[in-house]
Amino acid sequence: MRSLLDFLAKQAHVLLFILMEALSLLLLFGLNDRQRLAFMTSANRLSGTVLEWRARVESYIGLKGENERLLTENAYLRERLLSLSDSLELERVSQGESVFTVARVIDNSVRKDDNFITIDKGRSDGVDQGMGVFDSRGVIGVVEVAGSHYSVVLPVLNSKSSISCKVSGSSSIGFLEWRGGDPYRAMVNDMPYHTVVSTGDTIVTSGYSSAFPENIPVGVVERVEQQRMSYTLAVTVSLFVDMSDLRWVYVNTMKPDPELEELEGPE
Repeated sequence: MRSLLDFLAKQAHVLLFILMEALSLLLLFGLNDRQRLAFMTSANRLSGTVLEWRARVESYIGLKGENERLLTENAYLRERLLSLSDSLELERVSQGESVFTVARVIDNSVRKDDNFITIDKGRSDGVDQGMGVFDSRGVIGVVEVAGSHYSVVLPVLNSKSSISCKVSGSSSIGFLEWRGGDPYRAMVNDMPYHTVVSTGDTIVTSGYSSAFPENIPVGVVERVEQQRMSYTLAVTVSLFVDMSDLRWVYVNTMKPDPELEELEGPE
């Protein structure tokens, strides 16, 4: 015991230095969102590599279920292809189709008030801030910070997330937001009071934002409340995507038309 105390006394300045460094890092990355997000991406290749290695191990464990999902998705895509081929009202694919990049989820959280997702694609893969992220089931979120090889996604399950959406078949838009708590439900707020919406209706992306193409699935309406003071509706939505079960996602890397952005002006 005496030897331990003598050792600690001799190394007190070293221990104090380590303690101060740890406290500084905690204050820098724990209380500063931008620094923390940058640390998680381009500024921290080591963390990204470790997370990617862990994700590879987990992907092998869930390989059977993942294969089943891919088979289901392939069947869905084949059905869509046949449906699109038979439609006479479609524009040519080369004129209107978005470009999607496949990315793997290497880190994810769902139980916090401000959750984040890390994917293994970054600027070198054409991924940039503001691009929409989704999978075969529906909307997931928007890229918040893009590093060289990794990116952090602001998912639906984040208090700062706001995604433009609408009732399928309608032109009235609202904004998908999350109030915390239940990771399977979110709210569509600010939908016009006159919107015709009922339990069981499908909510999809509006296409009014460059992040997502129109009609990407979001969820199913569970409850509609009238906000009389603001003359809007608050719609409770059961999300199609289980955010705790994410492995592979698509990133909408189609860059917006500069002329359209100039006409629309700043948001």
